[in-house]
Amino acid sequence: MNFRDLEYVLAVAQHGNFSQAAAICNVSQPALSNQIKKLEQELGADLFLRLSGEVRLTECGQSVVKIAKRILADAQQLKDTATQFREPEAVPFKIGMTPTLAPYLTQYFAELFKDLFPGMKVVMIEDLPHNMLQMVEDHKLDTALVAKINHTGDLDFTSIWSEQLYLAMRENHPLSALESIAPDDVPAHDFIRLPYSFGYELEAELPSPDSGSRIGKRFDLSALRFETVCRHVCHSDDCTIVSALAAEQFKRDNWPMSFVPFEGPGNLRDLGAASRANCPRKPLLMKIGEYIQNSPPKGVTPTFFSEAD
Repeated sequence: MNFRDLEYVLAVAQHGNFSQAAAICNVSQPALSNQIKKLEQELGADLFLRLSGEVRLTECGQSVVKIAKRILADAQQLKDTATQFREPEAVPFKIGMTPTLAPYLTQYFAELFKDLFPGMKVVMIEDLPHNMLQMVEDHKLDTALVAKINHTGDLDFTSIWSEQLYLAMRENHPLSALESIAPDDVPAHDFIRLPYSFGYELEAELPSPDSGSRIGKRFDLSALRFETVCRHVCHSDDCTIVSALAAEQFKRDNWPMSFVPFEGPGNLRDLGAASRANCPRKPLLMKIGEYIQNSPPKGVTPTFFSEAD
């Protein structure tokens, strides 16, 4: 029995399919099946019921899966513990960001890491919050930048900055002259939003996607990419929401857009770093927080406080 065997068992238990599990584990299906069969012979009990088109855990398999998760988590913690005693910059730092953050922070964080840790390799991964949080739990990311409202209680959350929400529209749009806007005043027939949350409480008060409200549109749009929506807004009567960070970047890039701040409450998001409770890279996270506290990206208000504060 070895760690790899346990990883195979967990993969089959999660996906309920030997072929999918093999693909996830980057091994051939026969090799994975044979290894699990050898483990079952070693244990003297079947872990899976192999049915037609379906794989289920046996009662024994359910117990083994619980133990395997603990064993692999402990093994990873051993690796993490060793990491903190090695040269920090010798180990790549993996950070996750959402699609509404990553495009506007790549340069900022490239400069941040160059200043703080010039010899360290950095890997930035763009994904949705729930995917990134799972990657942090699975030790595939050191940390993920997410809004507190999207954060789960299984991970630590370190607040880094707060950020205002704006309604974005083309230049000279009828709404662009407003000093601020309430959620109830956003026109449902002209409002486009992404299918995932930015992390603002106020989003719950905004118009929901409704084909009926936009039925009269000659050209309608449904998109997954934030930039696709924003480019569309530049040449239409539609509007969308943007964070202050993105709004400042659009201004610097001279996009033909106007931005009207939302009236509170709920118009601010608490953005921070989600990390494992015993992550050995916490000292690096503290240095990153201090850097942002002293030199924040334009458009945000630092909320990070070090232990020294």
